[in-house]
Order: sequence, then structure tokens, then C-alpha cells
Amino acid sequence: MKTYKTAEIAVKCNVHPNTVRLYEKLGIIPPVPRANNGYRQYGEIHLQHVLLARAAFKSTWLGGLIRSKALEVLHLSASGSYAAAIQAAREHLALVVSEREKAAIAARLLEEWATGGVDRPGPTVRWKTKEIAYRLDISPDMLRSWERNGLIAVPRDPENGHRIYGPREMERLYMIRALRKARFSLMSIHVMFRHYDRGVRDGLAGILNELPPDEENIFFNTNQWLTKVKSIEDSAREMISRLSGIRKIT
Repeated sequence: MKTYKTAEIAVKCNVHPNTVRLYEKLGIIPPVPRANNGYRQYGEIHLQHVLLARAAFKSTWLGGLIRSKALEVLHLSASGSYAAAIQAAREHLALVVSEREKAAIAARLLEEWATGGVDRPGPTVRWKTKEIAYRLDISPDMLRSWERNGLIAVPRDPENGHRIYGPREMERLYMIRALRKARFSLMSIHVMFRHYDRGVRDGLAGILNELPPDEENIFFNTNQWLTKVKSIEDSAREMISRLSGIRKIT
């Protein structure tokens, strides 16, 4: 059976040797046997697990359920629970696909918003704070923070004072979420919405006059975000494929 040194695994996976050792320490690759001289002896299964970890870590910076599910996949696989790992990887892919769909919705809404096309009546459906947070995969505290920072005004139920979100609030939250994912600051988003709420409908030139130079191209940033999520979706599919391959060689 062919074996590899730490440095060889690192080169094949395009990572630093210390990263390979860290993966072992974190328990996201199987335990590595040692030779009589104490050196690690990696096999093909270890190589594939490091490549699996590389694919998984492309999505962990998204945070939330996507990050936790990716780590779950790695720990299950490292422990030899391949059937459970594959199921978790499929769930991870579903979460990434949902994220990509949210990014696509936000990109469309932002284009409509820039031309004044979002401000329209909608159906009478309403959501509570926990429901809207679940739909957007964000925390209720984050929703309240956006409200405190003036990004959105949420109507209240006149009977109990609870926040009630309608379609217009949902659309606005999709845009806020996308802009935050694209690394726009809260202040910049506040400036954009302030212009919009004042009735500016002359395109991005007027809306973005007060933004810092590195944040001026809103479409570039949001489209770049959508491209990143699509790339992460490819990596999520790669995880399932690698797990199937690992299962065959064990």
C-alpha cells in the first residue's frame, strides 16, 4: 500500500504541512499511523479526507447551519460513519442551494430596487420575528440590530405590540442580507436605503454618491457574492462525490 509523508500530502492538496497536522488534531481526518521512526504514514484514505476537508472549508465561512453541517460531515467521515456522512453532505448541499437561491432573489430585487421597481403592494401574508429569521437563516437578534440601525422599520401588531413582517419587509430584508454578505457596512446600507426612502429613483449614481469608493459598485459586489455561492455549491457537490469514493476504498 502506497504511503505519503506529511509534506507530500500537503503538496497534493495545496496546503501547508501544518494544516494537514491540524486536520488530524481536530479529528477531521482519520488517525494517522506512525512508522517505527515516529513519522506519520498517510494512505490514500487520508489524502482523500484532506481533499474532502478542503472542499468543506470553502463553505464554512458562510457560518450558521452551513458551517455546522460541513463540520458534521468531516467528523462523521473521519470516524468511519460514511453513510451518515453522505446524508449530512446532502443536507449541506441543500443548505448551500438555498443560500444560492437567496442570493439570486436578492440580486434580482436589488436590480428592481435601483430602478424603483420594488415598492409595490403584496399579498396579506405576515410573519413573526422567529419565522422570518428562520426563512432567512439569520438570528432574531440580527433582525433587531438591523432595525435599531435604521435599515428597516417593522410594523407592530396593534393588539400585542409584536413585530409583524409582510412581503415588503421580506424583500427589504433579502436586500439587506445580500448587501451584508457582500461586505457592505451597515452605514453604507443605511445611506442607500435613506436615498431610496426619500424617493430617489434615478439609478445608482444618485443613490451611491455618499458611499466610500471601495463600496460604490453594488452590482459588482452582489454579483460577485452570487458567483462565490455558486462556486461553494460546486464544492458541496464535490464533497458528496469524494465521500462516495472514500467509502469504496475502505
